[in-house]
Amino acid sequence: AATKLPYDCVVVDPPSYQKGSFVAAKDYAKVIRRLPSLLREDGFALLCLNAPELGPEFLYQLVIDFAPELCYIERLENPPSFASAHADKAL
Repeated sequence: AATKLPYDCVVVDPPSYQKGSFVAAKDYAKVIRRLPSLLREDGFALLCLNAPELGPEFLYQLVIDFAPELCYIERLENPPSFASAHADKAL
């Protein structure tokens, strides 16, 4: 069966660093740029990033720069089992 586009939801959860394949600091923008073409008009994306050195502002800015038609809704908090001393640098 053929894949139907666009999607209601796209989950983006790449590795933060995979030598020769994906480096979040330079490659995540390519993913963000594609999101509008993958999502329905009322669709949403769940963006994940396991790179504490980049922080949430990294993703916010990428969306502003490369997919301004998308808007930020909320940041999902970590469950208590993943408590962190620095909430902005948590998984």
